[in-house]
Amino acid sequence: MTTLTEGKIAHIDEEINMKVLNTVALTALLITAGHAYADKTAGQMVDDSVTQAEVKAKIMSDDFVAGGWDINLETRKGVVQLGGFIDDPEKAKLAAERAASVEGVVKVDNQMHAKEGERSAGQVVDDGVTTTRVKSAIGGADLSKGVKINVDTYNGVVLLTGFVDTQEDKDTAGDTAAKDANAKKVINGIYVLN
Repeated sequence: MTTLTEGKIAHIDEEINMKVLNTVALTALLITAGHAYADKTAGQMVDDSVTQAEVKAKIMSDDFVAGGWDINLETRKGVVQLGGFIDDPEKAKLAAERAASVEGVVKVDNQMHAKEGERSAGQVVDDGVTTTRVKSAIGGADLSKGVKINVDTYNGVVLLTGFVDTQEDKDTAGDTAAKDANAKKVINGIYVLN
């Protein structure tokens, strides 16, 4: 028969507490993911994940994106959306062509826009602040559950990408972004899934 010492009891308590914390964290993660993908079946999520991984492999291969791109790549129900600001518009076209060649891709929504002008260090900071404020404002807007919108800013031009289920959500996000004092222009590239 094994006797439990205070040290063993403390160790068992610690293990139980860790298991409870892990369970709570996993539950929170599943609830959050559930809201973001409420309209998708488990099969659709798997299919979109596989498709997205294959698209990413195709457009990130070789030296295609030399110099590093900051591309938002989203896939939902077979629609692939590429978004962000880039130096070379020709590479944006090629990226869209490569994405379209992947099995399972129903449509490619190319929301990659050419960078306009050079940015000073101060403008880079201003763009970061603008992006943060717009993300926060959109997060507080009255939008449907499960909406995920990407916000990028370059030289005061705010680009919105992502997927929503209604035109109203798209319009609300665009109107919200346009209210930011530093937003010189808003490109509402949000895709409405029907």
